This record gives sequence, C-alpha cells and structure tokens, in this order.
Amino acid sequence: MKKHTCIMAIDDELEILRLLRNILEDEGYDFVGAGNGDAAFSLMQKRHPDLIILDIMMPGLNGFQVLNRIRQESDIPVIMLTGMGEVTTLRDAVEFGADDYVRKPFYPLELVARVRAKLRRVTSSQPTLN
Repeated sequence: MKKHTCIMAIDDELEILRLLRNILEDEGYDFVGAGNGDAAFSLMQKRHPDLIILDIMMPGLNGFQVLNRIRQESDIPVIMLTGMGEVTTLRDAVEFGADDYVRKPFYPLELVARVRAKLRRVTSSQPTLN
C-alpha cells in the first residue's frame, strides 16, 4: 500500500489550520494540524510528516524555537507561513533552516506550488532502490 504524503501545519490560528486542511486535502495530501509547538512534537513522532508549514508568532514556543528543534532532529522541508513581513524576519527564518517563506495573507495556489516544489526536491534527492 502506498503511503500518502503527509503535511503538518503548526499555527495557533484555528481558521488558518482549517483553511490549510481544506487546501491540502483537496490536493490529495494527508493533513495534520497542531495549535502550538509542544503539540506538534508529539504529533511528529506519531505521523512522521513529509513537510511542515510553520507559523512564527505563537504562544509558548515560537516558530523559530520550533524550527531550531526540528533542525536538531531532522532535515524535513519547512515552509514558514507568517504575517511577519520584515526582511530581517525572512533572513532569520532562512538562517535558522527554513526552506521557504510565505507571507499571510497567502494565495492558496502559490502555497500549493511551493509545497509541491519542496516535496519534488526531497523525492528526487532520495536514492532509488532497484
């Protein structure tokens, strides 16, 4: 049985999580959402997502702290999705190990295109078994 690609979104805004679920499930992805960083780490261990969409401004662990911890354990693709638009924030996200950065409000088609691009790179870099 083929495993469906799983995408995790970590955002404290429930409306954003619902929107992401609708967009990504319509595209055929499995979706798992977490409302904060602490919940996300528990879910990551259970679901093993193929890509993470991560907000920066959250209560408790912020997105940079979550990203730092993810990078200690994994090289999973991470797309930052945030309302913060300063160039320094973009620079910090990339320096902390984010693979991409999308500003809120976002266009669903743009986000899906970026998700596909990141997943394509990961898939094409994995060795194939003969």
